[in-house]
Amino acid sequence: MKRCKKCKAPLSGVLGKVLKKVVKLRPSDKFLGLCNKCEPKDISGKYLCQICGREVDESAALMHVKAEEYFLELIRRDHPEWKQDKDTCHHCVDYYRTLVKKAEI
Repeated sequence: MKRCKKCKAPLSGVLGKVLKKVVKLRPSDKFLGLCNKCEPKDISGKYLCQICGREVDESAALMHVKAEEYFLELIRRDHPEWKQDKDTCHHCVDYYRTLVKKAEI
């Protein structure tokens, strides 16, 4: 029986099939010997912008803690699913900053 090298969860056999259906546990597509739960999640230093969906380099992320509240409210109004503690790409940030500057909203 194949097992994950990290958490030792069964990846094959009857128990492996049950775990695959119940908790969606399966062998990793990228890392040989690991399950999908134990594989490294961020190996590239990139993330998906939660507003536009583009893949962005982590160094371009906006730290929302220091952003102005009005600016954040504009984003929340257009994207209620947006979370302040997650990253947003500079293209989207620039778009909302431009709206604030031009007072189009």
